[in-house]
Amino acid sequence: MKDFTAIKVNEFLDQVAERTPTPGGGGVAAAAGALACAMARMVAAYSVQKKTAPEVRAEVEAAGKRLEHADKLLRALVSQDAEAYAGLTKAAKAARDDPSAKSAHAEALMVAISVPMEMAALVSNALSTMDEFKAKANRYLLSDLGVAAVLADATARTAAYSVRVNARELADELARAKVSADVEETLAHCARLRESVESFVRAQLENPPAADR
Repeated sequence: MKDFTAIKVNEFLDQVAERTPTPGGGGVAAAAGALACAMARMVAAYSVQKKTAPEVRAEVEAAGKRLEHADKLLRALVSQDAEAYAGLTKAAKAARDDPSAKSAHAEALMVAISVPMEMAALVSNALSTMDEFKAKANRYLLSDLGVAAVLADATARTAAYSVRVNARELADELARAKVSADVEETLAHCARLRESVESFVRAQLENPPAADR
């Protein structure tokens, strides 16, 4: 499996633009999610100063660690999405040639669905973390926190396309309905959290502290 996170940004972008199936929408979504977490991690890092109260320091540092964990997992998913796509393509061809291979195709399909579902779940958790520490974030980096929140929400929305395009192939109607319900619930959760962070950031930017006026 090629590690797309080990190449230069320009090379990654060029490979996305090439007439090749990977990295595709799922890989791009995972990369965007990792960027969102990295940006929020930067905000957390700048939100701890020498005079920061111990309890606040502990809370912000814990938030940073949660974001770092999500960041690492999302980076891994950039390549895992490509691997899932390759596995699904191979399984689909085998199933067309041999009906007995249909069960393997069904398993590969679920893997291809679970990878973008994990992306959405990870950014959902990351958004929860951003929302929890937004009031303790360094006010000079609030615009960056807004960027992170919007990008995280966009990650969930883009990952959902990879879920939907594969879920339609599920033979089990109940399984399709559950996948659809799960992804919509995650999207709604992300949207609420993104709006919460954005509303806070906009309010702070539009109404700066008296000392800044």
